[in-house]
Amino acid sequence: MANQEIKSSNSENEAKKTTKEKIFDASVDLFSKKGFNDVTVREIAKEARIREGSIYNHYKNKEAILDAIIDYFKSEITQSNIPAEETTNLIDKGPEAYFEGGVKMFMARINIPQMEKIWRLVCIEIYHNAKIREFFKKELLEEPLAGWENIFSIMMEKKMIKPVNPRTLAYEYWSYAIFLVFEYFILKYDEDFDSFMNLGLEKMINHTRFLLEAIKIEEETN
Repeated sequence: MANQEIKSSNSENEAKKTTKEKIFDASVDLFSKKGFNDVTVREIAKEARIREGSIYNHYKNKEAILDAIIDYFKSEITQSNIPAEETTNLIDKGPEAYFEGGVKMFMARINIPQMEKIWRLVCIEIYHNAKIREFFKKELLEEPLAGWENIFSIMMEKKMIKPVNPRTLAYEYWSYAIFLVFEYFILKYDEDFDSFMNLGLEKMINHTRFLLEAIKIEEETN
């Protein structure tokens, strides 16, 4: 009975989708499985259960669909950032609180089925798709590194951590997050996603604690 209710709910949700949403979802599914170049517009239409011509009423071409996917991915990742107005308050609570809060927000944004597929797409396309490669370089490497460099600099100014090169610390911190992304989305993609999320969260928090242990300035006791 429960399975029938779930199937019924899924069917209702599918029926409520607009044609554009169906095209988007079908494209994400196919691109993440086969790669961008190996998917045709005809296949997208078949997966979305619409006429091929209907796709061009919503997207100029297949490249425009990829652009929409990248924009969606970017907006979701941006939501995982700690708002600027909360940054100072969280830092004042201590490095551990700030980093662990950030880790949980970041992992929460990954833990969405649609995002899981797009992460997979990004990981497999950076090798031969210039647009994805530039996106990855800017949005997932350069900007996060600059952001973490700034956070480490603030913590040094507040004398919470030792005066170490903040750029180096940013690399040490963020490179491990990127490693976890590649570990799952390239090496272990067929494994259980929920198990990965739980273990990934634990690994990232442990890494953060390890890093902070090496650079944190201990409070003096009388």
